[in-house]
Amino acid sequence: MRIETLRDVEAFETVPYEQRWRGRNTYELLERSAEKFGERPALKFQFTADLEEEPLTISYRALLENLRRAANAFHRAGVRPGGVISVILPNLPETHYTLWGAQALGIVAPVNPLLSSSAIRELLTESETEALVVEGPVEGSETWTKVLAIADEVPTLKALFCVCGREQTQDVAEQTPGGMPIREFHAAIQDENPAGLSFSREITTEDIAAYFHTGGTTGTPKIARQSHGNQVHIASMMSDYRGMGPHTVTFGALPLIHVNAFFNAGLTIFACGGHAVYLTPAGFRNKAVVANFWRFVEKYRPTFFMAVPTMVSSLLEQPLENIDLGSLEYIVCGAAPISPEVFRRFQHATGANIIEAYGLTEGTVSSSANPQHGEKRVGSIGMRTPYQRMKCVLFDENDEYLRDCEPDEPGVIVIKGPNVFAGYKQAQANEGAFVDGWFITGDLAREDKDGYFWMTGRAKDLIIRGGHNIDPKIIEDTLSTHPDVALAAAVGQPDAYAGELPCAFVTLTEASAGNSSEAVAELLDFARLNITERGAAPVHIEVLQTMPLTAVGKVFKPGLRGRAIERVFGAAANEAGCAAEVEVINDERRGLVARVSLQGSGENRAAACAALDRFPVAYDLMNA
Repeated sequence: MRIETLRDVEAFETVPYEQRWRGRNTYELLERSAEKFGERPALKFQFTADLEEEPLTISYRALLENLRRAANAFHRAGVRPGGVISVILPNLPETHYTLWGAQALGIVAPVNPLLSSSAIRELLTESETEALVVEGPVEGSETWTKVLAIADEVPTLKALFCVCGREQTQDVAEQTPGGMPIREFHAAIQDENPAGLSFSREITTEDIAAYFHTGGTTGTPKIARQSHGNQVHIASMMSDYRGMGPHTVTFGALPLIHVNAFFNAGLTIFACGGHAVYLTPAGFRNKAVVANFWRFVEKYRPTFFMAVPTMVSSLLEQPLENIDLGSLEYIVCGAAPISPEVFRRFQHATGANIIEAYGLTEGTVSSSANPQHGEKRVGSIGMRTPYQRMKCVLFDENDEYLRDCEPDEPGVIVIKGPNVFAGYKQAQANEGAFVDGWFITGDLAREDKDGYFWMTGRAKDLIIRGGHNIDPKIIEDTLSTHPDVALAAAVGQPDAYAGELPCAFVTLTEASAGNSSEAVAELLDFARLNITERGAAPVHIEVLQTMPLTAVGKVFKPGLRGRAIERVFGAAANEAGCAAEVEVINDERRGLVARVSLQGSGENRAAACAALDRFPVAYDLMNA
């Protein structure tokens, strides 16, 4: 059915959600798809950005056989049924074999390769990882070196599997320095049984399928537990909700270790019989992929793909003339608001819709979206997804629930439904995470009378860099250990490519307050050397005489974010040839909004506006 309004969502829900499920667990879902779709393609891999390259095609039957081989190899290596297999891989065929094979045997735990060695060790230890699958030594990647340095320090780890590809730069030893066996992935799985599993395991919908870590913290990141029921539900429901089927083709250009690609270029595609095309192991991080992207659309005929707003802006800068984009029906865009101008330009240039959406790991992947066929309200995150309840609520100063919000009244988003995760692995992380069974997202929004939600801010203060969640405390706590720093606060500053980049504000101790420029240079180096997550190192540090505080003495983060926006917007306009006055206000309905006055010629003003349109920040031109 066509979903256009909230009433259509409610009509969709008249079918009990369990009747839509393609199985009780992800292994059963993949078995059913292999039986139904057989030799149809499930995955295609383009390993380079060469448009002439013939992709490696993997059928549904081959996917099932290889994930069985992987599951059996993990079991042979000593992983018990229900045990944890962690994976640190780019977008490769072996990544899929590992993800779904791990869930057939136990729990898969994807790990961000950008983490430091110590952070990876803590995460593997906290997850109680029994086997780890990682890419071998590749030029330009530190992953293998980082893993080899800490593998022997993870007490539960029994085996290390190395995926050795054509980019391999050196031979891999047979064991770690501490004597743990290193197994070459393909050698380990080639003799395993592809026809079935070598172990017995009954998987219920309540059993945990995956551990996803949710960003850097002062210690180990929180580990969100997704059940098989969560995953089968979201894949089956979204497949029906979007009208997907064997005709559906998507691109895998975002990292598979994150929930977005895990589902949208993975399990949801497998539930409907379509296929995903992976554009090199690095995806959008490969500049040649971005440069050739529209030619890839013409070559592979995708019906949709996933992107973040800043990537949409980058794609619009690539040549579109004389390219057939007729297959493309829509793209799904999340992580930050998209500017109305970029929205308009994309639809005009491609003829495809942009569906702005909202999701989080704790909601499995999707919690709301603008309707595919109905009205798309630019800047909105759309209506709730079927079978999930979503509302805005108010809390008091002690974080106690007060009441539900009225229409258009801002509050904190809470969600409840079969897609909501089974809680965090760490018991302390669940304290205050739920209220009467509703998960507290920490995101601020308002809901209009038609059921569309509009983001107004983030209560959690997370920095979202290219889809990666960064907890500012990892930056603040590191900078606070420097002897010259009295107080540190980190926020996200807008970036035209990554959406946000981390920046920091500090006040200095009285003894160190003399030369702020020297202090900034030293603090930037200090942060790069000591922050455990590479992507969390601030790109800019500013020294303040006094830190803005709330009435109860907490750092006032919106004021700092506004200051960062003013600086970045001013620099972008100046680079385009315009002097700019920028003032950021906190609009109750829209969140932080930049008021921009430009001085310059018409041509330069147009260039400045084009530059500002690339940032995921609402702005009003005051002298248009």
